[in-house]
Amino acid sequence: MERFGIQAGIQRASFEFNADASWDGAPWSMQTETLNGTANTKFGKGVISDVSGAARLLGLFSLDSIIRKMQLDFTDVFDKGMAFNSITGSGKMQNGVFVTNDIKMDAVAGEMTIKGLADLNTQTVDAEVNFVPDITSGIPVLTAFAVTPQTALYVLAITTVISPVVEVFTQVNYQVIGPLDSPTVRELSRSRGEYELPEKFREQAN
Repeated sequence: MERFGIQAGIQRASFEFNADASWDGAPWSMQTETLNGTANTKFGKGVISDVSGAARLLGLFSLDSIIRKMQLDFTDVFDKGMAFNSITGSGKMQNGVFVTNDIKMDAVAGEMTIKGLADLNTQTVDAEVNFVPDITSGIPVLTAFAVTPQTALYVLAITTVISPVVEVFTQVNYQVIGPLDSPTVRELSRSRGEYELPEKFREQAN
């Protein structure tokens, strides 16, 4: 990706980008209000280690702002970046407005889905983000998404209890709205559910 000027942000990931678009003006002086067409992209396995760098390529939906918010909410999971297996997405452009409902990140810590629009004319975004944690991936993720700090401590301390059940957040929803370079990211809701600790977690805690 260095050939495309991407030096930081998304590392060790292959990627493809395809577009069928038309507009008035030269590529370097595009009249965005005339931009129409379709686009799709796919990243292979990689790591988002520098969110400001990642924004260069995925800035339409302010991925950097989303991850910064998640870093604040779930520090133990995202403080060193976000490892992912794939990122895919597609959308349509009409008169300079890009609309998508299927940007998906299959991350090690869970699955993220982004739906919404990015207006290139006004340089604004209005989207919703859904994150479903994979609480089976390890103790740090499970404790980060525990409903209460007491639950997190309980998970870390567990050694001999047979089939304990803990309460965790099963998904988190965010709204992303405002200027592309500095949108407001706010939490809309969290869903709760019960999770039975598997044997591997008890072994990790020993």
